[in-house]
Amino acid sequence: FTADDALGWVYQFWQSDAKEAINKSGAKINGEKLPAVTQLFTEPYMVHFLIDNTIGAWWVSRHPNKTPPVKFEYLRFTPPPLGEVGRGLPAAGNFEGWPHTTKEITSLDPCMGSGHFVASLFPVFAALRMFEEGLSKEEATDKVIIENLHGLELDARCTQIAAFNLALTAWKFCEHYKELPEMNLACSGIAPKGKKEDWVKLVGKIADPELKARMENGMEVLYDHFQLAPELGSLLDPSTIKADMYTASFEELQPILEQALDSEVDKDQLERGVMAAGIAKAGQLLAKKYRLQITNVPYLVRGKQDDALLKFAVKNYPSSKTDLSTIFIERITKSLLPSGTASIVSPQNWLFLSTYKKFREDFIKYQNIHILAQLGAGAFQEISGEFVKVILFNYSKFKPNTQSVFAGIEVSNKKFTTEKDRFLQIGQLLSINQLNQSLNPDARIIIDRESTDLKLLSAYTNSYIGMHVGDWDRFRKCIWELDLPSSNWAFLQNNVSNGSEYEGLDAIIFWPNNGKIHTDNPKARVQGKQGWGKNGVSISMMADLQSSLYIGTMLRNGVSAIIPKKEIDLPAIWSYISSKQYVADVRKIDPNLYVTNSTLIKVPFDLEYWQKVAKEKFPNGLPKPYSDDATQWLFHGHPVQAENPIQVSIARILGYRWPAENDAEMELAYEAKALIKQVKAFDDLTDDDGILCIPPVNGELAASERLRSYLQAVYAEDWSNNTINQLLKQEGAKESNLEDWLRTSFFEQHNKLFQNRPFIWHIWDGRKDGFAALVNYH
Repeated sequence: FTADDALGWVYQFWQSDAKEAINKSGAKINGEKLPAVTQLFTEPYMVHFLIDNTIGAWWVSRHPNKTPPVKFEYLRFTPPPLGEVGRGLPAAGNFEGWPHTTKEITSLDPCMGSGHFVASLFPVFAALRMFEEGLSKEEATDKVIIENLHGLELDARCTQIAAFNLALTAWKFCEHYKELPEMNLACSGIAPKGKKEDWVKLVGKIADPELKARMENGMEVLYDHFQLAPELGSLLDPSTIKADMYTASFEELQPILEQALDSEVDKDQLERGVMAAGIAKAGQLLAKKYRLQITNVPYLVRGKQDDALLKFAVKNYPSSKTDLSTIFIERITKSLLPSGTASIVSPQNWLFLSTYKKFREDFIKYQNIHILAQLGAGAFQEISGEFVKVILFNYSKFKPNTQSVFAGIEVSNKKFTTEKDRFLQIGQLLSINQLNQSLNPDARIIIDRESTDLKLLSAYTNSYIGMHVGDWDRFRKCIWELDLPSSNWAFLQNNVSNGSEYEGLDAIIFWPNNGKIHTDNPKARVQGKQGWGKNGVSISMMADLQSSLYIGTMLRNGVSAIIPKKEIDLPAIWSYISSKQYVADVRKIDPNLYVTNSTLIKVPFDLEYWQKVAKEKFPNGLPKPYSDDATQWLFHGHPVQAENPIQVSIARILGYRWPAENDAEMELAYEAKALIKQVKAFDDLTDDDGILCIPPVNGELAASERLRSYLQAVYAEDWSNNTINQLLKQEGAKESNLEDWLRTSFFEQHNKLFQNRPFIWHIWDGRKDGFAALVNYH
């Protein structure tokens, strides 16, 4: 409660229960629910960075040889000219077109919440005006509140908190209580109540019948316009009310609304008068244009917007409708003065997602960016993980030219708010040509590299996304759960986790009658067929984008297949995609946790360079399919080369054989085929009935003795007295002998290796039709 921003934290805490309940309900968000869901307390370092790199940059540019009366801690400068010491110019530019004095700067926070920006701007404006005009603290306080500061907020209670926040800030600045002038803060969520005809009566008596009719018609239009105020708030624009010879404009009606309180007497009339005055104040602020708009815009994706907001966005903001944040950016731009500036905290998605392409193209072409900082995850103290990733940026309302550059700061790689805060003050600034951003894939705005003349990877490849069958638990199994090959089941490539050459090959999908059960299912999406039967690269589309070579099987959702247009290019493509450079390039254009399959190939690709890399790395071409992992269908089945030799040996004793051993048509490396041939020589050691008992039963040796004999046979000349100890150590066993290990750790290690999915063993009874039953060997 001693902090400058205490009221904001109190408000956010006050809303936390409502926010959690609304989010859990899954309901569409209307104006009543919007404040609780979208109010996000803006971190102080974000507020000061935006203020310092607008007001601070402007003032220093206008007073180059003077020490500012405000400490602009976050104001960034370009390097000094070559051969000079000190600092250069403000990195955000000189704000061409702005006035020369602070008293001429009008600012608005259209989504002011608890008033953090307004309260933080106050001491800056006041100190600058005292310096420029020789005002006292009390004089500066009144003039700043009357002339410089304006704010709008959808939530009435939050508007009251913001006003109190500004009042407290003013009293602390003056160091005593004083009566303050009327603030230019208003609730933009007030709608006229009651019948329309009662509102029209506010016009009162007017002698001229034509003027009276014109004013009454205007009041009717105004009544209808503000009915959506509780849903749209600061998105409303009363200046769009079309005035003509039959309908009065908002400017003409405003005095009537302001005077409504003077003549109302009964309770209903008084309430109507109060609302009329509130609407007059909000309407005045909404219709005005400003030199600076500074805010943390609300975040609400299109899928969560209720019908009223959705319809309004489609009609009025078609290119920015994807998110409420971009709708507000466009609305803010419309209400700026020529050369006016917006300084904004917003989600980062609009910089790179394809759904914002048109909005981004127009933004690059018509708005001049000054500075842009990409904060990434963890920018807010109270929000962890990947939930909210934001940017800080400002831009002015004029077209850039070919020489226009903006300053970029990348702090996404900083984990904590304290690190991001510090790096915004001292981190490297990149100078980026704005119009060149339109040359990036989908005109994505990338702050850590310039455009390149290289062709995109999409020029050499196609990308196909994996399928979704609607019920994976029913239709997907691991390879060891069924006897393979089977005509009703097909191989399926899963997510990649380690990034090895052949990985994710542990699953099968129920696919009878060429998948008819899925193609006929409206909830299923049979995708990626264009890549089936072809060689390429598979990429898991989440997190660190692990990749593996793709051998033409079906893919599950969350995995994409990158198929070269010319197979001769595959070694170069694999060399690039499997490198750290590829992941870095993708993350430059899309830092989201999940990346779309189209994004995966919209990165620059230097074919000639990667051909050289591939030639050195794979002089004999890419390796043929091979795996030592017992969970993969490519696994050759030989225990000696396996990652888990004891587990594989037990499986073989019990009669299990891997798909690679039973599928003659499967393409395999020469080494894999040789190992399959070698291990078959020991098939006579397989148990007759598929039951391996730990103690000696029915004349059979104990399991540990039989396992020892099998291992000794397959290891042959590589066997030694220390082999068992080495194998147990490889399993991470605490036990020193096979008997104890089989009774204790074996099942735990087995479940870990095979993902707690049952391993099915077959009981042979000597009949001609083969396997008579399936049992879980546990």
